Amino acid sequence: MSDTHMAGRPYRTPHGRSRAHRPVSIDTLPTAEDLASSPHKGDDADRYSLYTPQQIENETKDVKLCITFGDGPTDPAAVIKIRDQAEMIIAGMRAIIEKTRQHDIGSIRQRIEARAEAASIGRALSRFNGRTPHGEWKPKSRRP
Repeated sequence: MSDTHMAGRPYRTPHGRSRAHRPVSIDTLPTAEDLASSPHKGDDADRYSLYTPQQIENETKDVKLCITFGDGPTDPAAVIKIRDQAEMIIAGMRAIIEKTRQHDIGSIRQRIEARAEAASIGRALSRFNGRTPHGEWKPKSRRP
C-alpha cells in the first residue's frame, strides 16, 4: 500500500477496535458479541457477569420435555417414534454436557446456555409430536 492511502485518516483505528468500548444495555440480554468480548474467565466471569440477577432467573427456568409413547397398541410405528424421541433427547443431553465442560465461560453462562439447549430440545420434541411449543402459536384459520 502507498502512504497516500491513509492520508485522509491518519488516526484510524483497526477494524472492530472502536466498537469494543460501546455502552452495554442492561435492559436486554447481552449479545453474542458482548459475551465473546468479555475478558473474564472462570470465577471472574461469574463475579463480573453481563447478566442481571433478574435475567439469570428468567433464563434458567425449568424446561419441560414431553415424550409421546404412541397412539394405540396396534400402532407399529409407535416404537420407532419412541426411539427417535429418545435419540433426540440423548443428542441434546450430550450437547448440554459439553456446555457444562466449558469452565472458562463461568457457571452462570453455562447454566443459561445449557437451559437454552434443553429448551430447544423441548420445542423440537413438541413439533415432532404434532404439538405447538410453549410460547408459540399457530395462526387461526380464516373462514370464508
